Amino acid sequence: MDGWNSRSAGQVRSEGYGSIGHTTVLASHYYAAGLDNLDHTLSSVDARAFDGGAAVDVREIVLLGGGKGETRQLDQYISGASFSGFESKYAYIISADGTLTVRHTIKPQGTMPAWLPRIGVTLGLNGDLNHVEWHGRGPQASYPDRKTGYRLGIYKTTVEEMYEPYLIPQDYGLRTDNRWVRMTDAAGKGIEFSSDTPFNFNAYPFTTENLTKAVYEYQLQKREDITFNLDYETSGTGCTARGIFNAYRVYPHGYDRTITIRLVR
Repeated sequence: MDGWNSRSAGQVRSEGYGSIGHTTVLASHYYAAGLDNLDHTLSSVDARAFDGGAAVDVREIVLLGGGKGETRQLDQYISGASFSGFESKYAYIISADGTLTVRHTIKPQGTMPAWLPRIGVTLGLNGDLNHVEWHGRGPQASYPDRKTGYRLGIYKTTVEEMYEPYLIPQDYGLRTDNRWVRMTDAAGKGIEFSSDTPFNFNAYPFTTENLTKAVYEYQLQKREDITFNLDYETSGTGCTARGIFNAYRVYPHGYDRTITIRLVR
């Protein structure tokens, strides 16, 4: 909802929820592009077994604004599918010990905002997995353009303790430059996420939509499950009188990451 960032992204006006009456803010670019209304369309699934495990390949098209793709003449010689959104491919390898390896490839297409707030995966976790341990920057929250004062190490907290009571509810509690993170219950059982590239994450007992729509803290509605965001990249925050510097923006381009999910006993 920062007007400084909106000016550097270009002029777009859109009535977005949670904007407290302001229309020329960075979020307006996201609403206008339809980032708040993604349509996930399954394109193909291929599953096969092998000795000691199984593999599943999934391809989906994620359309912006709940829109539809179309087949049209792309240029003088080529016709094909055209859409504004993301082609998302997941290659799952399931091992006998329960380890899940996911190679995730993302390719943006069509009309996009100048930059994205974040890109990665969002998961819903059982609410009992509210104990958090990670190898990354900490112990407090940090963001790509506000992290050099936080040392790399191993830290522990809980989902409840990660909460930041901002005057206006919003996404919060990001941890940057992580090698792994464990989400466990009180007995220490749960799952561990790691990646071939350092990642960012946060976790909260609300939906992203609820954090976006709420204007006051009392409008936040706790859920039984946990929203867990594993970001390949996250845009910075900028500051009061400056937009986000170019080096800390998530631009729409291709991403290829491998995530490993292990059981913690």
